[in-house]
Amino acid sequence: MTPKEFLSLARNIDRRIDARIEERERLAARLNAGRASNLSGMPRGGRYDWTDAVSQLVELDARINAQIQELCRVKRLVWAAIDAVEDARYRELLEYRYRNYWTWEHIAEALYVDVRTVYRWHGEGLLRVKVPDEFESCH
Repeated sequence: MTPKEFLSLARNIDRRIDARIEERERLAARLNAGRASNLSGMPRGGRYDWTDAVSQLVELDARINAQIQELCRVKRLVWAAIDAVEDARYRELLEYRYRNYWTWEHIAEALYVDVRTVYRWHGEGLLRVKVPDEFESCH
């Protein structure tokens, strides 16, 4: 795994968690809509299977919680790798990008340099990042 792939792991996990949370919200809304229409007292044409819907919700919650645990673990490792970069200029840039998820333009403004300089410093900073052994063989 390259340093850039390693440093991007937290953001990628964050995005997957967000997608699962949106999926959970849609499922919960369907569950609530089914319950609300059932409470109206009006006869209904089909039968809503609450057991399957609730079990899907519980399973989704478990997956979200597992991903949150993984996100916390990966963030600790990513932040430690960034903190270990000795040059403060590169460390600050990497923090802005991989801790705060800032855009290149925002980073350039904060560092009072142009975007091309940010790209160059980013490449140089990545060369100073040590990927933990457990991620070395991952692709």
